[in-house]
Amino acid sequence: MKIAIVGATGLVGRNIIKLCEKNFNEEVEYNLFASKSSEGKKITINNREFFVKELKKENIEEYDISLFSAGGERSKEHAKDFVKNGSFVIDNSSVFRMNEDVPLVVYGINENEISSDSKLISNPNCTTMGLVMALKPLHDQYTLMSMTPVAYQAVSGSGSEALQSLNNETLISDELDSDYEDTYYPKPIARNVIPLAGSLTDNGYSDEEMKFVHESRKILAIPNLIVEPSNARVGVRTGHGTFCSAVFENEIDVEECSKLLSDFEGVEVWNDSLPTPLDVEGKNEVLVSRLRQGLSSKNILNFWVVSDNLLKGAALNAVQIAKFLEKL
Repeated sequence: MKIAIVGATGLVGRNIIKLCEKNFNEEVEYNLFASKSSEGKKITINNREFFVKELKKENIEEYDISLFSAGGERSKEHAKDFVKNGSFVIDNSSVFRMNEDVPLVVYGINENEISSDSKLISNPNCTTMGLVMALKPLHDQYTLMSMTPVAYQAVSGSGSEALQSLNNETLISDELDSDYEDTYYPKPIARNVIPLAGSLTDNGYSDEEMKFVHESRKILAIPNLIVEPSNARVGVRTGHGTFCSAVFENEIDVEECSKLLSDFEGVEVWNDSLPTPLDVEGKNEVLVSRLRQGLSSKNILNFWVVSDNLLKGAALNAVQIAKFLEKL
């Protein structure tokens, strides 16, 4: 089998490589792509060395599965060239997510929407992914009607430059103040919370917040789901956390909710301690805690969910989809 990894030298790309080593046969032939500046670099996979190639049309050959994590512009320009050469493409960007003919897949929720004709498959937004893993078993039991998610997004979701900025700002320590300008974000992120993640859209919400709206509706197949989202960026390396207030058609029972979540593959419920981004870093599972019935209605469940945005939020989900495709 031949697997292409596009964006192989990035944060998510490196995690995809590690997960492929664990999940695929050692005989797989890997084809690694990145920008021109990374061309010629050697990456070892299963004790074999593979050279990184520049992502350009003339370097694209025939592959069985291609995993893209190189940004929306590169996906827009090249993903369909890989498809034309016979490859399944799993794309981590937002470019194709809302296309009607492109499955938006969270493995464990709706992978059965993929068929042998699904040549292009989208990975959802990393924050949405963790939340819908918690919502799916609850929706199946109680019928989700609306939700108010408030997300705290880690810096690694913005890439390696943002992580470097966080590291640099942390070293400044007590001398760091709000006027410091040598930052990746509009304000320093170390020791700070910026009440905006992503870019503002015309309606005053950020594109990250609107992904909560559109993507959760598509993944959970609830086209009329009401979503009132807010997202912030926090001075954390890895691990997106979300407080969610979910309103259901039917009265919820907190103990039953806990069991439903515990029994759902890929989710862990922490009833006796509070999972944080540090707890979830490097974990495949989505962690849920602080389950509480609403104060104003018995149909409301309030809870906290946190997940590793580089794993289940990106690389792990992509590799899980790739394993599913291998069996088709």
